[in-house]
Amino acid sequence: MPRIRLNPLSRIHGYMSIEVEINHGTVTDAWSSGILYRGFESILKGRSPHDAVYLTQRICGICSSAHAIAAALTLENAFKIDVPHNGKVLRNLILGADLMQNHLRHLYLLAIPDYISAPKNAPGGVRSELDLRLPKALETRIQENYLKALETSSLAHQAVAAFGGKAPHLQSIVAGGVTEHVLTDRIVRFQALLGKLAKFVNDSLLPDLEDIARYYGDYYQIGKGYGNFLSYGMFPLDSDEQKKHFAAGLLVDGEAQEIFDAEKISLDIHHAWYQGREGPQKPLAQASSPAPGKEEAYSWIKAPRYANKAFEGGPLARMWLTGIYKNGISVMDRLMARAIETREVAIQLNNWLYELIPDQPTINWLEQLPLSAEGVGLTEAMRGPLAHWVRIENRRIDAYRIITPSAWNLSPRDSAGQRGPLEEALVGTPVANANNPVEVGRVVRSFDPCISCAVHVLDKKNASRVI
Repeated sequence: MPRIRLNPLSRIHGYMSIEVEINHGTVTDAWSSGILYRGFESILKGRSPHDAVYLTQRICGICSSAHAIAAALTLENAFKIDVPHNGKVLRNLILGADLMQNHLRHLYLLAIPDYISAPKNAPGGVRSELDLRLPKALETRIQENYLKALETSSLAHQAVAAFGGKAPHLQSIVAGGVTEHVLTDRIVRFQALLGKLAKFVNDSLLPDLEDIARYYGDYYQIGKGYGNFLSYGMFPLDSDEQKKHFAAGLLVDGEAQEIFDAEKISLDIHHAWYQGREGPQKPLAQASSPAPGKEEAYSWIKAPRYANKAFEGGPLARMWLTGIYKNGISVMDRLMARAIETREVAIQLNNWLYELIPDQPTINWLEQLPLSAEGVGLTEAMRGPLAHWVRIENRRIDAYRIITPSAWNLSPRDSAGQRGPLEEALVGTPVANANNPVEVGRVVRSFDPCISCAVHVLDKKNASRVI
């Protein structure tokens, strides 16, 4: 059976290799490889806990606010410190605006060019003419919106900066809250930017995705995967963060499951280029070192599991678990759920602006670091579940662990041989032309892959080494 390797896969964040086995025009097996080494956990060791909020944002320039919030939640859990109401609302506003810029950029710049010819000189490049189905008038309209999306997504970053100080890699989120004050001019500016964003989402994004879905209806049956969804919940609505606008929960084989328990999260390195304890390990217990060239390994991504099962996260999981969108679990469902989530977030951002209380605190300052502590911070990033863990000794970081959404979605097999969610979703994909497998790219990009900000070097002989 022939194998095809796409390396590196284009129009994603970071460097990724996909290998598929094809039999009689159908993918029968798949391997997802993250070909960049992540070194942030090593960078953090020995540093002040407060550094985590700023350094972990550099993991990704497209969703830095999510890492800032995850790190802050981790420290707040370790320090037993509460965040004032205004601080929580400001975090929702920052993360929501950042989510909108990500979704607009992913859908228009990375995903939609799988279904249209990209405009000439476009950042995504001109793609193959294979399997283009839209009438010329529709394609022309979507091409025009592709270019408008570049400008519109920048408005979302301006909205992030209104309360975050700058974007990406904002400065205002810290353990205890947000350092920015609730000022009328910033509220007005945020609302003005939000109005333009919401108009583009309603007038352009949703109609464009609906038209693409009409002409590519078969993609509601392609890329289904396990049907296991996981969400930590997003945008807290109450003081103890138990109630969230996008619900936390689990879906196993399409059926709702018991309440989520963070103690059931594990990491497996059997097929990853790391040396350490084999089998499922709790995150803080998973001490590992880079091992390029390790036998049976094929990815720098570890394999996160919940109760020893592989789970998919992201907009489709959030929309399904919240009950907003429950049509299916396919390629087209992922794209539609991301567009619908963008609209939903725009509505809620406007509502949250009215929850801000002028002249009230936005932060509870920590007076002194504890000598030792452990903490975990669970949130949702643009692509799915994001968690940070910290262990503090002598007021310094002794261990720090991060499981990103793309680690969940793009993981390799685990020690039991269970494929990662993307690998499973690729199985069964029809491929019309093995020399140009556009169908494989469509499945992969529906997950919005992100494998950025890692440290991996190739020497002149193309042999892997780490520095």
